[in-house]
Amino acid sequence: MAEAKKFDWISLLVGFVLIIGGIFSLSNPLATFLTLAIMLGIVVLVRGIMLIVAYFKLENRTGAKVFFALILGILLAITGVIFLFRPLFAANIFAFVIAIWFIVDAINNLINADRLKPAGKGIYFLSIVFNVLVLFGGIILVLHPLIAGLSVAVIIGITLLVFGVNHIVLAFMGKESA
Repeated sequence: MAEAKKFDWISLLVGFVLIIGGIFSLSNPLATFLTLAIMLGIVVLVRGIMLIVAYFKLENRTGAKVFFALILGILLAITGVIFLFRPLFAANIFAFVIAIWFIVDAINNLINADRLKPAGKGIYFLSIVFNVLVLFGGIILVLHPLIAGLSVAVIIGITLLVFGVNHIVLAFMGKESA
């Protein structure tokens, strides 16, 4: 039986939506990152509410007092509300966490760089150079935290563009039907 290929309108539509999203992300990286911060706020708020509800369900069924879940739920809910109403604050916190991670990891790798000496002088030297760059990158992120957000927004924009083009190409290849 011969197979016919049909034009995939859904892939074309998805491709265009992804490309529009990519263009928006690249043209407005701060807005993209703030949108991600708001989405994170929603997720954290919902998770906090879920923990609070789970605490009361557990207490009603078993009488157990699982205060940790309640406290964590309350803290998450408060954090979610703060992130929703102060997305720039959420973006800064995210950037500071990344910066601290980079700094601590780079210092740890520099302290332990001598373990790479047996692999050769080139690997040892390259490790030191890369870890010094990561250390400087972490320090820069502490001083200018929105750089992390802008970088994430650019990566998201490029990814959306690539996926969009991919969907458009797939649309013209058609979907196979019997």
